[in-house]
Amino acid sequence: MSRLTDAHIEELEREGFLIIPDFIKGAELKRLQEAQRRILPSWEEVKDKPPQDQTGNSQLSCFPHEELDLYKATMNEESIAFARKWLKTDAIHMRVGCLIARYPGHLGGGTGNDDSGLHIDNGNNSLLPMSEDLREFGQIGFWIHLEDVGIDQAPLRLIPQQYGKDMTRNVPLVCKGGTLCIFTRYTWHSASAYTREDGQRFTWGYSFGRADHYWEGFRHYTQHGKGSPVFQEFIGSLTAEQRVLWRFPAAGHPYYTEQTLALLEEQYPGWNSDEYRAGNN
Repeated sequence: MSRLTDAHIEELEREGFLIIPDFIKGAELKRLQEAQRRILPSWEEVKDKPPQDQTGNSQLSCFPHEELDLYKATMNEESIAFARKWLKTDAIHMRVGCLIARYPGHLGGGTGNDDSGLHIDNGNNSLLPMSEDLREFGQIGFWIHLEDVGIDQAPLRLIPQQYGKDMTRNVPLVCKGGTLCIFTRYTWHSASAYTREDGQRFTWGYSFGRADHYWEGFRHYTQHGKGSPVFQEFIGSLTAEQRVLWRFPAAGHPYYTEQTLALLEEQYPGWNSDEYRAGNN
């Protein structure tokens, strides 16, 4: 049974965000935690030279990276189905996925009801201003905290939609590892300061937008067709239908000929050209 239901669609419409505890757990959570820590250094590893501008910026690591498990986890069937419902179409594309680290001394945002840094993400994700009536113009993000987040570890602060920009109503994303937060590019939110003296706050996430919204996107991954071995291996492991999420033409597209299929098999280890030959019959 899916953990993301039509009731969650209604809640996201009403509140502007969802917080789902225990979305990832058990062996899967442990595996993804280990993968994340191979990309993002812990505070103990970097405390003598923190890799961030302490006035606000975080360490950001986007596609491509070298962890196949994290790529595979972006293909979570529940999140894909939910995104299709929210965006009102089956034709969606994966937007870029990122990992974020914040450490002691991070001063971005504020604490409590401080509105420093309050914003929506549409401005750096779309050429078009926010639509108040059409939710499908706001891309949908799935942000997962694989490790616990305390109130003093720079939790994201989200404002329920009915309260506009009123920071006295903010909800700090204090949570246990494995918690999923779903929000859109129209959700008002703010960073907060990291006031604990140790530890770190890690976030991992991915997003979706409509395939026909070519004016949208934060960063892209189409430049990684070559030179990114783990990404290439991941693409090779997908089905033809799954690759459409990653901007590949669907089976039956005239691009797929014996000449191009041979090159695709070489470029993406594991690529099964028979799926495309069947689509061209």
